[in-house]
Amino acid sequence: MENYKISDFIDDFLIAKEVEEGCASSTIKAYNYDLQKFIDFVGDLQLNSPLIRQKIRLFLKKLKDLNYTKKSTSRKIASLRSYFKFLIENEFIIKNPMITIKTPKIRIEESLPKFLDLPDIEEIFKKLKNKQLFNSRKSDRFYLIVRLLYSTMARVSELCNIRVRDIDFERGYIKLRGKGNKERFVPVDQTTLEIFTEYLKGRKTYDSEDFLLVNTRNQKLNPRVVQGDIKTIKEKCGFPISKIITPHVFRHTGATHLRRSGMDISELQDILGHSNPNTTRIYAKNDITKLKESYTIMHPLNNMGKM
Repeated sequence: MENYKISDFIDDFLIAKEVEEGCASSTIKAYNYDLQKFIDFVGDLQLNSPLIRQKIRLFLKKLKDLNYTKKSTSRKIASLRSYFKFLIENEFIIKNPMITIKTPKIRIEESLPKFLDLPDIEEIFKKLKNKQLFNSRKSDRFYLIVRLLYSTMARVSELCNIRVRDIDFERGYIKLRGKGNKERFVPVDQTTLEIFTEYLKGRKTYDSEDFLLVNTRNQKLNPRVVQGDIKTIKEKCGFPISKIITPHVFRHTGATHLRRSGMDISELQDILGHSNPNTTRIYAKNDITKLKESYTIMHPLNNMGKM
């Protein structure tokens, strides 16, 4: 194995992730991006180099110097850890350099999902209907994208994969295809269903197999286009640069608002498509308002007066 370099088995690793583990294409791209970033920063070292562990720490130091967030750094550590585990399992290397590399600790307040307050959502919907602000051929699409992201809490890849046949107009459900191609049904409010109907009436032609969200040439939207649309919406609505508004923020926003309205965590887990309930529990931590309300009602001291 003396002549093999780190980059030599990346393609094999990515194929294993896709075929054997069923990882989504976005996950595969993330693994590839992180591993290429590592090589760009520290070089394409030989697999038997005694300097690999030091180079990994140098890579992490560079990320810190470039003000990468702890969450972003943690993802790159996870990618490296998974890759070197693959190399060990396939006997390409004997020692795993990631064994002593630790993931940075992220405080609860750093890990809480970013979300929009209800007045922000109302302002966005109001301005999206303003024909002076949004007067292009894309305006109807903009409105539908925001409505879908907020109502279904779909991931952006799931959003792009919705076909017309996935909408059950009678029962009020949309079928989403999530990570690992798992399917789930998400309820949708009646007004949103009516907006779907009006949107489809504006299409020149379509059938049940067509994608719901298409561009002006009637082609399926990809996640990058949706991200660009949300960026345009943020700018036209006049939000400051510092305010984080992305497709995923609308997912977090819908989940947080449902939790604040009293939805059970297990129900929220089903809607979000989380396989691990601990992933959903972060919305319980996010909801200090609900926590305070329950505390006020339930703690005996709140009903005892002065003691």
